[in-house]
Amino acid sequence: MSYVIYERKGHIAYITLNRPDRLNALGAELMQQLREAETNFAEDDDAWVAIYTGAGDRAFCAGMDLKEAAGLGSQGGIALPSQLESFIEQKKPTIAAVNGVAYGGGFEITLRRDMRICSENASFALAEVKRGLVPPIGSFDLPRLVGMSNAMWWLLSGEPIDAQEAYRIGLVTKVVPIAELLPTATRMAEIICENSPLAVRAIRQLVSLGSEVPRDYGYRLGLGLIDSVWGSEDALEGVRAFAEKRKPVWRMR
Repeated sequence: MSYVIYERKGHIAYITLNRPDRLNALGAELMQQLREAETNFAEDDDAWVAIYTGAGDRAFCAGMDLKEAAGLGSQGGIALPSQLESFIEQKKPTIAAVNGVAYGGGFEITLRRDMRICSENASFALAEVKRGLVPPIGSFDLPRLVGMSNAMWWLLSGEPIDAQEAYRIGLVTKVVPIAELLPTATRMAEIICENSPLAVRAIRQLVSLGSEVPRDYGYRLGLGLIDSVWGSEDALEGVRAFAEKRKPVWRMR
């Protein structure tokens, strides 16, 4: 069974968690298929933006399949899924279109995306602490997105965040009716795809670098990348297209 569906339409890839009867929970097979889909996106030169979503309208992903984990557990506790140690680091932009609940590992999938939008019925939670666990990714990523005080509350309480609160604290960019969720995400991806892929990927890399190291050091490290984009054929094409009042034709060089 396909627990993850990967499809590409134009330059946009869609990665859909497809286990709606279990709220798209992260069982071993789903996580393996998710890694394969992410590898397909990473290696597909014609895929410029990926949109992650969940099948159905109840859940983006309810997190780790606790029933499966309980069955595999031992007296030594619950083993950390090996797939968490080998996430694909994407060099291209990704969008999470969150429908319904995004809990635990499902929330962490959204945290690893560059942008998040959600439906009005969405809710987020890192509730691992309520099960004697710690969020292996959210503990690091959530404070970077919403600040230390907000993150500490959500991490230590395990309480859910509704859609409007997620928007208020800057966790998501947009909140839309569920019928408009995927069309909105698609339009966002289309807007990004109108821009130079070289510049888009460089900006993504520079922003990531800037969040990891001091600003001046990051600028020095990123200067070669900046120069390479400014000196590219696509940069010249962008300027010429503006002068000639036409759309640019990007050649990714």
